[in-house]
Amino acid sequence: MLKARNLWKAYRSRHVLRGLGVSVAPGEMVGVIGPNGSGKTTLIRLLSGEERPDRGTVFLDGEPISKWSGRERAARLAVLPQEGLPSVPFTVEEVVSMGRHPHQSFWPWAGSTDRESVERALSRSGLARDRTRRVDRLSGGERQRVAIAKAMAQEPKVLLLDEPTTYLDIAHQQTILDRIQQWQREEGLAVLVVLHDLNLASQYCDRLLLMKEGARWAEGPPEKVLTPSRLREVYGVEPVLTRHPVTGVPQVLPAPGNQNPSRGAGAPVSVEL
Repeated sequence: MLKARNLWKAYRSRHVLRGLGVSVAPGEMVGVIGPNGSGKTTLIRLLSGEERPDRGTVFLDGEPISKWSGRERAARLAVLPQEGLPSVPFTVEEVVSMGRHPHQSFWPWAGSTDRESVERALSRSGLARDRTRRVDRLSGGERQRVAIAKAMAQEPKVLLLDEPTTYLDIAHQQTILDRIQQWQREEGLAVLVVLHDLNLASQYCDRLLLMKEGARWAEGPPEKVLTPSRLREVYGVEPVLTRHPVTGVPQVLPAPGNQNPSRGAGAPVSVEL
């Protein structure tokens, strides 16, 4: 389990996080949403141990994350940063096998457990047939799948993702999030993901954390967080809310000109919620 308590962080006297607390339990996917500049990426950096908070504590498996060595931390927690996987001249299989490094006492990987983990990750991510392709010749969506497979091979208990679907087409967005959700449910993985797309967040996440100016604005199931008043307060828009015709989860639609023409300016619309 990953838990953070009373996190504060400032850069050049500007507070980016203000007393934020968050937790994610095994088998749960928590989505972090909010406008640009609300502190979402900074939160990922603190939760991963990449940076230390000015105040507050991050706990991993019940211990302050600062007590774990880099290798011990990587054996329990995987991170997919916003910039994604770099375009490197290695094969898909070579990159995925790098996920085993935290579990090894020497390099290269050769043990049966490592081989089994890599094969399982390639299979579950749909990359078994692409193992010999070079990563620097893949599309952005394909590289993101390789990054997910590398994290799978790492076999963490916690997965942190910072905008994993940005710049991807709808097919790759669905593929990436479907595989993460399957992994979460089958293995009891604790997932915290930053998403800009509110509809994807509502569709895939069990719980949402809505942030504004470095603080928690709302937290709970999507239907409790994605309300007209909260979206208006945080994003400054008048949303049209409806439900997904298949899953029934809340969906947010833009109103052109920041209004619904039939209601007049500044009138939020809620459809069958």
